[in-house]
Amino acid sequence: MFNIKLKRDGKENLYIQIYEAIRAEILADKYTPDTKMPSIRKLASRLNVNTETVVKAYDLLAVENLIYKKEGSGSYIAPAAALKSNSDDHRLRILSSKKFSAPSKIIDFSGAENTGEFLEEYSWDLIFDRFYSEFKGNVFSSIASDNSYFKFLQDQYSDLNKNKLFYSSETGLRDIMSEIVRGKKEFLFTRENNISVFNNFFNLASMGSEKNNFQTGFDSEAELNFYLSPSDYESLMDYLEENKIDYLFISDESTADGVLDWSLSKLKSLLELARMLKFKLIIFEYFGFYQQNPKIKELLDSKFADQIILIQGLTERVFPGLKMGLVYLKEKDLSRDKGLKIIDKYSLTKYLSQNSFSAGDNLVYNLLSYYLNNGYLKKRLKLLKQRLKNKKLLLAENVKEHFRGVQAVEINSLFYLKLVLNQSINQHDFKVFAEKNSILLPLYWNFAARDESSQLIISPATLNQFSIKQGVMALAKVYWQFIS
Repeated sequence: MFNIKLKRDGKENLYIQIYEAIRAEILADKYTPDTKMPSIRKLASRLNVNTETVVKAYDLLAVENLIYKKEGSGSYIAPAAALKSNSDDHRLRILSSKKFSAPSKIIDFSGAENTGEFLEEYSWDLIFDRFYSEFKGNVFSSIASDNSYFKFLQDQYSDLNKNKLFYSSETGLRDIMSEIVRGKKEFLFTRENNISVFNNFFNLASMGSEKNNFQTGFDSEAELNFYLSPSDYESLMDYLEENKIDYLFISDESTADGVLDWSLSKLKSLLELARMLKFKLIIFEYFGFYQQNPKIKELLDSKFADQIILIQGLTERVFPGLKMGLVYLKEKDLSRDKGLKIIDKYSLTKYLSQNSFSAGDNLVYNLLSYYLNNGYLKKRLKLLKQRLKNKKLLLAENVKEHFRGVQAVEINSLFYLKLVLNQSINQHDFKVFAEKNSILLPLYWNFAARDESSQLIISPATLNQFSIKQGVMALAKVYWQFIS
């Protein structure tokens, strides 16, 4: 069974040659369905290759559903009828070409980055239809004085002795941040922490090295130096004691244990050091709408509150593409020349006291109030957390079954999962290669990852349960092609 002639000149991997030879014979209908294939050990012995070489070849065949495996029994030729039963099936495309062709539809593992809908239930357009049928054109004309969304904004950290600024778009947050970082500043990030908000502003093409220098794009005189440190307590504290910085940026989403996973006593030690060395912590909450982080609340209530600038990203992880939030800071946290103007422009109190908003603002704020009044937001958040958890479990199961040699690792993120690969890859090159094969991956530098790494971050957030398996199989195929 299988007429395989290997060329051992090193020009092509042996497992690829084995895979292509078997594949050609199967597609030529040389074997009846359910025919048992030679065992891995027997075929490896016959071809005088390592068993792992045959394992890789069989895995590629299984990814394309040309063979199937029975636990404890071996591998078998897949039924031909199954290959032709569905015109949309990934397997049918295998019959039309001897080379792997990526799925015709985009497989989106990028999570929250491409603004795809996370959850069809209680989605923006679905609730809008109900909302508009009830209020008609009034949704554009004005906002009621008892708007629930405005009350929600006012209730957030209402007892905090800081200026509360409101931004209704990414442009607004950029405007506020431009006055915080004006001039020459030293920034420190921690490895594997989500820094996507800074990547959006500064176009960090890579955070692979330990020091990076960028023009901010805000001001011709502004210059930022970015540094990286591990996020464990000993390493970070040692770094801070030996190096001068102006800001330490942390967020509530990491692909490993982050600073906010430290004990409260260690966090207070960090803030005490910040006060002594005169640097600030910028904390970004991606999940401010989901729940209030008790550690952040306690730090803001402590004597070290002046060392913290808090940014709450309220809507981004609830309604894709809608970027609204709050910034809590002191006047002294802003540049001297324009700081008061920024506070005046973005003050939540002043913003809500307006007599009129644009028609677009009226629509958004009325709809958000409708979500809150009818309990849709609470239901959406509950279902979204449950659905994402289930998707990640399903993703991990499919990685185990269809991505041999790769391990799925649960991380401190609602949206993302970490894959530990069997070797290091260039993250940028693999992302480009995957996109050419219709697979979207997250921007690895959004998590301050290394250029060369054996870890890959993916998200099932925008996939449904039926496309996760196909997505994993396609990703596995693309990965094996890339490393070969």
